[in-house]
Amino acid sequence: MTAPPTPRPGLHAVVRREWRRLRGDFWDLGMLTWIPLSVCALCWWIFSAGVARDVPIAVIDQDRSALSRSLVRMLDESPGIAVVAQARSQAEAMQLLRERRAFGTLWIPDDLQQQAVAGRSATVHWFYNGQFSAHVGALTRDVRTVVTAFSGGIELAAREKRGSSTPQARQQFEPIRLQLATLFNENANYEAFLALAVIPSMLQIFIALAAVTAIGRELKAGSVPQWLAAAGQRWSTAVAGKLLIPALAFFAQSLLFVLFFAGVRGWAIEGSALAVLVGLLLLVAAYLGVGTLMIAATLSLRAALSVAAFVTAPAFAFSGQGFPLLAMPPLARGWAEALPLTHYLQLQSRHWLAGAPFGYGFGEMAVLAGTTVLTGGLGLWLLQRRAPRATAWGRL
Repeated sequence: MTAPPTPRPGLHAVVRREWRRLRGDFWDLGMLTWIPLSVCALCWWIFSAGVARDVPIAVIDQDRSALSRSLVRMLDESPGIAVVAQARSQAEAMQLLRERRAFGTLWIPDDLQQQAVAGRSATVHWFYNGQFSAHVGALTRDVRTVVTAFSGGIELAAREKRGSSTPQARQQFEPIRLQLATLFNENANYEAFLALAVIPSMLQIFIALAAVTAIGRELKAGSVPQWLAAAGQRWSTAVAGKLLIPALAFFAQSLLFVLFFAGVRGWAIEGSALAVLVGLLLLVAAYLGVGTLMIAATLSLRAALSVAAFVTAPAFAFSGQGFPLLAMPPLARGWAEALPLTHYLQLQSRHWLAGAPFGYGFGEMAVLAGTTVLTGGLGLWLLQRRAPRATAWGRL
C-alpha cells in the first residue's frame, strides 16, 4: 500500500491543510458557518416586525368628560399606541413609568371640555420616559398626530357652527399647510433602519475573529515550520492560504444577506447593487487585514482575541447609525472614522435605500481598500519578522 502523494508546496497545499484542520474542529468550523448565520438570523428576527405597535402609555383623565373620553379612544385606536392604564394621579403614573408598564403619560386637565366649548385653548401634557428614545420617538409622533387631528376636528366643528362651509373652515383653520414626506424609509421601518445595519456589524466581529484564530492557532501550537513548509517558505502564500477559506465563507454570507433582504424581504437596492457588493467584499477584506495585524502585533491568540473583541464589539455604536458622527467629540469621531464598519455602513445606507449611483461610493471603497492594504501589509510584515522565532510559539 503506497502513501498518498505529498502535495506540492503552495497556496493549494496551505488551503488543503487549513481545510483539514477546520474539518477536525467543530467550533472553529462553526465560527465560519452556522454560528454567524444563526446570530444574523436572530438579529433579523428581533427587528422583523418592522414598526413598533401598541407601545403602552397611561392616561390621567381629570376631566372625565365626553370630549376627554373621545381623545383617549382616538389614542388607543392609533396603531402605535395602547392605553393600558387610567392613572388617578401623577404619582401613580410615575410608578407605571418606573415599572416600565408604560413609556409615557398623557395628562388631560379637568377643564378640557369647558375650555373647548367656550372656544378657548386647552393644554394636554405629554410626559415620556426619555431613557428609551426609540420607544418615545414613535410614541411622541403618534400622540402629536392624534392630538393635532383631535384639536383640528374641534376647531372645524366650531367654525362650521358659526356658518362656514367645510372647505372654508379648513382654509381658515389651516391658511398654511405643511406637507411632510419621508424619504428612503417611508414607514420608519426598523427592519430597514436597524437590521440592515446590525447584520454587517455582526459579521465584522466574526471576520476579525476568524483571521485571528486561523493564524493564532499555528503560533499557539508551534506549528509555524510546517505551515511555512506547506507554503514553500513564502509568508504571503502562507497567510493568503490561511485567510482564503474565511474570505470565501464570509463573502458567501454577505451575498446571502443581500439576497435575503433584497429578494425575500422586499428591500430592493434602489441604487447601485454593484457598489453594495463591492463594499461587502472590501469589508470582508478589511477585517481580515485588521485581524491579521492584531495577531501579528500580539503573537498571542488570547491577547489578539481580546483586542479583536475590544475593537469590533462596540463598532456599531461608533458607526453613526444611532448617533450622528458630526455630534461626536473629536476623539470619538476619530475612532469611528478609523473603523472600516463606519465607512461600509455609510456606503450601504447611501446605495441601498437612498438610491445613489455607483460613483457616490468611491470614497468609502477607497478607505476600505486602503485599510486592507495597510493593516494586511503591516500584519504580514510583522509576521515575517517575528513569527519564525521559536520564542513566539506556544503562547496562550
